[in-house]
Amino acid sequence: MPLTAGDVLSYLSIVVAVMIIIVLYHVLFIVVDIRKILRRADDLTEQVEEMLLKPISMADHAMQWVMDLLDKKKEKKDSHHHVMDHHRK
Repeated sequence: MPLTAGDVLSYLSIVVAVMIIIVLYHVLFIVVDIRKILRRADDLTEQVEEMLLKPISMADHAMQWVMDLLDKKKEKKDSHHHVMDHHRK
């Protein structure tokens, strides 16, 4: 029983269908792995962002505290000069 062109074509189409199923199966695993990697990368960037923002926030609070302290000293100095000027008059 010789193989006809139709038989070869049907066998080839079956082989191509099986190969496409295998490729789609692998693509599915690749996509799932990529999602896991991206989720980990997102977690890592959040942790790095926290590490960077924490010292910046602390420095901001320290700077604000120093500025408030200087403002209070300036107000005391200004009020002291104002009282001194008032006594001279």
